[in-house]
Amino acid sequence: MIILPAPVVEALERLESAGFEAYVVGACVRELIVGNSPQDFDIVTNAEINDIMFTFREYRISDEGMSRGEILVTVVGMVIQISPYRREVVGNRVMYAEDLDTDLARRGFTMNAMAYSPKAGLIDPYDGRGALTGEIKRVVAIGENVTVNVKVGGKPTAETIYDMSKSFTIQPSRLLQAIRYCSEDEYEIDEQTRNCMKANVACFEYADAGSIREELQRIVMGKFAARALEQNSDILKYVLPEIEPCIGFEQRTRHHEFDVWTHICKAVGYALPEPEIRFAMLFHDLGKPDCMFVDVRGNGHFKGHAERGRLLAEGIMRRLEFPKNMIDEISWLIYHHDVPIPEDRKELKGLIRELGAPDLRDLLQCKIADSRARKSDNEPEQTQKLRASLAALNEIVETDECCDISQLAITKRELIERRLVSSDAEAEQLMNALFDIVLDKPSFNNRLMLLDIAEKSKSKLEQIEAERLRAAQEKAEQERTKREKGRRAEPVFKRKK
Repeated sequence: MIILPAPVVEALERLESAGFEAYVVGACVRELIVGNSPQDFDIVTNAEINDIMFTFREYRISDEGMSRGEILVTVVGMVIQISPYRREVVGNRVMYAEDLDTDLARRGFTMNAMAYSPKAGLIDPYDGRGALTGEIKRVVAIGENVTVNVKVGGKPTAETIYDMSKSFTIQPSRLLQAIRYCSEDEYEIDEQTRNCMKANVACFEYADAGSIREELQRIVMGKFAARALEQNSDILKYVLPEIEPCIGFEQRTRHHEFDVWTHICKAVGYALPEPEIRFAMLFHDLGKPDCMFVDVRGNGHFKGHAERGRLLAEGIMRRLEFPKNMIDEISWLIYHHDVPIPEDRKELKGLIRELGAPDLRDLLQCKIADSRARKSDNEPEQTQKLRASLAALNEIVETDECCDISQLAITKRELIERRLVSSDAEAEQLMNALFDIVLDKPSFNNRLMLLDIAEKSKSKLEQIEAERLRAAQEKAEQERTKREKGRRAEPVFKRKK
């Protein structure tokens, strides 16, 4: 049973009382059928744009999407999209339709081509409900019966077939949209739909780069991204040809149990669900097939694959028009994903100074996903070490532990004013010594304690300086005595006659 929120019911009744048809359609109906609670609701109607605006004249209205035939109406705090029936929407070009069936036919997949209203019930011309309520939820493309000429026994014969190609040729991004459903939820692509997708991969050539990027991002961000990427590489390789050499490419190393593409897919699945980190994992090992060499023992090595992967990734991201700041972040993570992370806390602080805590945290997240995806072990030893480093990093940041000399509780000026040093050079030297102590013992970063250490250091330095002066004076005295003796104190050698 489908139960709609009260604001949606009010919007439907408002249109019906004005003499129009009205139905909720699309993703919200799909989600209600599988038992979810959608947040966004779309309504379609046979009312025209002006009729919609007049009907809801007492409500808050936004015409932000009017170029696409969409009106946003706020009903009791809920924003609802209301549109006239449409035949096709390409960019800001809209072709309107006369009836609901035409509007549903344009929606690509059967599970999105359902409509519902409390008055009319569920309208499901393509059995979208059947695709959702079986043992496995299926992605099935909407097709149409077409007549084709075939030869049977050498004679031309007309044959009617169910052709799904139009769903993908009209909107090429649907090739990725089908995979996205498998990534975001536990869907399987229907066999006939998959065959049609393979037959229409050429559509990627004229697909909009922005829509491809958006769908690809939703795929890698999905809960089941690893499975969706691995199972649909035969489609993805046409939009990302750089992945094709990785598919089935054995690494021939004891450090990796899987081929390159399987490792990449698993790394995406294990990665933190942030776009930059997920994309970095998708691209991080693309350079391996180009960089592999096998030693005399038959072991594979991939020197320089991080740099090669970075270059391939930048080419992909420019082609798909990624934002520049996103390109820079992903490229940096790929290039550094193979950098060793020190286990020693003091050395880790040095890396924090060099890279900054946010970037180091993202890098550690990438390295954890990369390490976790190498073997089928639940938690490899290297992954545990990386998690320990991440925990140490978070603790250092949360407790504001001293990582940089600027965080010391005293300054050079204070050392000079207290006459603990006599020059900037000495102050610099003493500050470095105090910083080195604090790196080992964070609790020493206290003003009074550091001043006490500085006082003792000054006394020690004065003692060392006194010893140095005494040694220099002794040496000078020895040289003076030697000069006073002159050459007369030396033995005289005469030439033999």
